[in-house]
Amino acid sequence: MNERTVRLLQFATVQVVGIVAVVHVVVGLEVLVSLAVNGLVGQYLGEYATRRPRPLLFVPSGIAILAGLVLAGRGSIDRRTAYQLGIIAMGVYLLGWLGWHTVLNHGFALTTEAPPTGSHDSGGIIAVVLAHIIDPVAETFRSATSGQGSVRTLLGVVAVGLELLAVGLLALLLRYDPDARDGGIDFGLTLTPPDR
Repeated sequence: MNERTVRLLQFATVQVVGIVAVVHVVVGLEVLVSLAVNGLVGQYLGEYATRRPRPLLFVPSGIAILAGLVLAGRGSIDRRTAYQLGIIAMGVYLLGWLGWHTVLNHGFALTTEAPPTGSHDSGGIIAVVLAHIIDPVAETFRSATSGQGSVRTLLGVVAVGLELLAVGLLALLLRYDPDARDGGIDFGLTLTPPDR
């Protein structure tokens, strides 16, 4: 892969990872600000934070990813490490999303409460993808003309798609960026670039 292609991949990757981070910060802050405005922060932290931890996880993780982008851009961490950490961060978001919508049953598995009767059953990964990606996208397109679409649902769909894209872009860079040959974290797994 030539240098120009690598630079274009790096630019696209920074944009995609940055958007993912910003979406998580914004969604988390929206919930936290709403709690603060309504005087519910104490109650949330005391009673609900362990059941609904996403805002407390989204904001710091998004900020950490943005900080990682800055550190990588300044050369404070080597490219191989940056790419590896990026793949891990996106992978954690993807696994978190999948876990939240399956085994954690939207957080109800963290409580003794029963989920609302209108809740859907998780019938495996295919059912989760249908219920949380395909159906919301189709509904968003159907309701686009009526103004009834859910921005939060659309952001979730976009974020998951961008997280998958980011993993692919980071894996390509890990393999083909000549500056990613040295350094990194030794996981025992490799996407070592081909020798020239």
